Amino acid sequence: MITNNVTPVPFEAYSGKGSYTFVSYAHADKAFVYDCMEWLRKQGVDMWYDEGIAPAGEWVEEIASAIKGAKLFIVFISPDAVESRYVRSEVGYALSLDKDILSIYLKETDLPAGLDLCLQPFQSIQTSDTDWRKKAKQSVLDLLGKTESRPKMIEALTESITKVDVFEVDLWPVWDAAGEAQRRRVFRRLETSKDTVAPIPSQGEAFRVPSEDDVPSVSPQDDVVPVPSEDKVAPVCPKEEESPQGKLVLPAKPPRDLPIARKSRTPSSTRIPVALEAKVEARPQTEPSEPEVHQDVLGASYSWIPSGSLSVWVPYANEVRLVEMNEGFWMGQHLVTQETYTSVMGLNPSHIDDGEGFFRENLPVNNVSWLDAVSFCKAMTNLGKRHDHLPKGYEYRLPSEVEWEYACRAGSSTDYYFGDDPTDLLQHAWFKSNSNKQIHPVGLMLPNPWGLYDLYGNIREWVGNSFVNTLLGDSEQDEFRISRGGGYMKSAAECKSSSRSTNSLYHRFRNLGFRVVLARVS
Repeated sequence: MITNNVTPVPFEAYSGKGSYTFVSYAHADKAFVYDCMEWLRKQGVDMWYDEGIAPAGEWVEEIASAIKGAKLFIVFISPDAVESRYVRSEVGYALSLDKDILSIYLKETDLPAGLDLCLQPFQSIQTSDTDWRKKAKQSVLDLLGKTESRPKMIEALTESITKVDVFEVDLWPVWDAAGEAQRRRVFRRLETSKDTVAPIPSQGEAFRVPSEDDVPSVSPQDDVVPVPSEDKVAPVCPKEEESPQGKLVLPAKPPRDLPIARKSRTPSSTRIPVALEAKVEARPQTEPSEPEVHQDVLGASYSWIPSGSLSVWVPYANEVRLVEMNEGFWMGQHLVTQETYTSVMGLNPSHIDDGEGFFRENLPVNNVSWLDAVSFCKAMTNLGKRHDHLPKGYEYRLPSEVEWEYACRAGSSTDYYFGDDPTDLLQHAWFKSNSNKQIHPVGLMLPNPWGLYDLYGNIREWVGNSFVNTLLGDSEQDEFRISRGGGYMKSAAECKSSSRSTNSLYHRFRNLGFRVVLARVS
């Protein structure tokens, strides 16, 4: 017998089709967490957790799928949990999916400012309170929509589980049992998938969190990890649908006034949707009068983007589709700066090139993942609500890909919003020809007609829903996300209105940042 402090897994993770809770925790806290989970299970709460197995690359796709399917997300918070990149990633992913979250504090913990703001709208419970178990039970059952009754048979089975002394347990049987449970779940998923047709094929091989060794040390010349392109989608032609970005109209043939000559700009071999024309439509009869510029609680300025439409050539459907944005929105005039990000999130993850005379607070935040950007938007929304500085019914979020290109083009159909001559880019963007291989302060170049700066250079910008999500009316996404615009080491040809890249939502690079929109909650 091996004497050690291994904590055995209390039960197999839930794999049924009913409502369940996803449990996120630091493995350093698992002895206490497992005890809490066993108690909650007796109260009728079905739970999915990693069964004590440290997350590894081949397991993370299942973790993401479990978060997607969960009705409630519980995070056990402690100093170790705050330091865990796995816990932070799981919380960030739950936030991006707008899951209900319950925070259970195991110890007094100082949260980073951004995480604190993100979790503020959700209920929290302190285990230092004498009646915390009663509060936790009521909160979980209410959120899951269950009653407090527990079938006697299940309760009896739970009570009959033999308790194991965690200080005298053989390591290998515990590990083998956990591995066998995982294999059973994998086989069940494979069997289920035989009869299931996904609406959009997977765009990546696995959903995984890169380890510290996986995250590349990126040079300006090598800034994109080779990943499958997002355009590899099935030739699906959905019916007309409503989307958060507006009404999707599928014309039988291209409109007469569509510049057919523009099709020469879109090689027939491309498999990526390409915008052909942006139209701005004034709708005074339906659209409220909005100020041209909005300032958020931190003083950042946003330009009003009027309603309109974007015509997009869809290669996998072999037709032009018109995406109408029935409502305008505000878009940040500048990329989010390091100063702004630090004041909200409590840290600055940016790679900093020390440029002579450059003020770091004016540099765009970079080296942020897609989940980091989403968390910032959630925190900004809660900050605005706290200070009563948010228009009613609005939220801060990332722009969709359609919104980004529509706002970037500002009604133009040329390569750039200022025309087709790439030499003019020197006045509008920091790119390979003039950046001196450095990130530059925001707002130094000329803006587009709607007052938006740095769209074509400096750093690329994460966006929310992709062309595929909007054009196919599909909300499913895999590990990969889209970034738009150019970068400080990109050529002029790579800094057009149509420029786009694909990266894992967990990856961070020195030339990746974001800007924010303020839009009506869909």
